[in-house]
Amino acid sequence: MREHDLMRLLAGIGGVITLIETLLGFNTSHFDTSKAMIIVISIILAMIILLSVTRPGNPVPMNWLLYLGLGIIIIIFSSLPGGILILIAGFVGYTVMN
Repeated sequence: MREHDLMRLLAGIGGVITLIETLLGFNTSHFDTSKAMIIVISIILAMIILLSVTRPGNPVPMNWLLYLGLGIIIIIFSSLPGGILILIAGFVGYTVMN
């Protein structure tokens, strides 16, 4: 498996985990405006990651810097395991580029 394929696999799994954890966040008894904003932001970030991996027409280029930034933001906002996988995908992409 090449590094490019490994980066795609790790980012895809991380995006799916982030999306699942975010959708499970709807099932809480205390639901306020800040929770709704975090859920919407997390869904958007997970969809950006999944669009960059699946590439129907290449809407978002698959870049290691994108994965590093979004991995850190996803760790802060929503999903620790999904964000770590996306962050590792960014580091794998960095080692390929340099």
